Amino acid sequence: MAPRDDLSGERFVDRETALPIVILGHVDHGKSSLVGRLLHDTDSLPEGRVEHVRDVSKRRGRDFEWSFVIDALQIERDQGITLDTARIWFKTAKRRYVIIDAPGHAEFLKNMLTGASGAEAAVLVVDIAQGVSEQTRRHAYLARLLGLRHVIVALNKMDLVGYSAARFEEVMADLNAYLAGIGLSAQGIVPISAKEGDNIVQRSAAMPWYAGRTLVDELDRVQTRPSLAEAPLRLPIQDVYRLGERRAIAGRIDSGTLSVGDEISFWPGGRSEEHTSELQSHLNL
Repeated sequence: MAPRDDLSGERFVDRETALPIVILGHVDHGKSSLVGRLLHDTDSLPEGRVEHVRDVSKRRGRDFEWSFVIDALQIERDQGITLDTARIWFKTAKRRYVIIDAPGHAEFLKNMLTGASGAEAAVLVVDIAQGVSEQTRRHAYLARLLGLRHVIVALNKMDLVGYSAARFEEVMADLNAYLAGIGLSAQGIVPISAKEGDNIVQRSAAMPWYAGRTLVDELDRVQTRPSLAEAPLRLPIQDVYRLGERRAIAGRIDSGTLSVGDEISFWPGGRSEEHTSELQSHLNL
């Protein structure tokens, strides 16, 4: 199944100007609802989208859910699950983001890995009432293996536990203990309600005991990686060709830039050469 079109009208976004984030979490912990609410509260939806979904839900005899905003495929609405990764764009006052909404079912784990591998930050959604599930642990562990540097935890459905500070502290302690055991720490742990919009964009009046940041504020704190052009030069050599008494190397620049007059070091061995226009003519850049 192909990824869905984005809902913001921006089909193609330069990765240099949009931070890719992945939404992870157990099925039914509210990932899709969070994405739908996030799009709405950041004014990133086309005009009339929510009203249209409300009308469709009413005609089908179903209560409106924020997850319906992004579950645009008929099969997903009928089954109530997200089958594939979706790429959806939204923006805050600071920058643009591309959301990779990954499936939460264990049988779609490979789809989740496909999405997470292209992200720079992850939002791990946990149902505060159910607590840390096996799938929560699995997704956190895979985020660690994939080297995601920024993991933000959204403890969702706070409205179901009466916005209990005690329950928040309990689940947060369990989660922190597990993350520490796998060598991962959360950038922030935010108590939210995707249904009511608490602590997603605006601070929640229902949780005066929480003094931390909103989910969007935590996302805006994520430091982007430097562009590949600003990184050190890395040019893996793919092959070496013999041209009489000379040798020509072929490769592709993975990071950094290369200009005439630069000194190039070859490893292993550490031999250095000055980059000349003649040398460039033999590089497959």
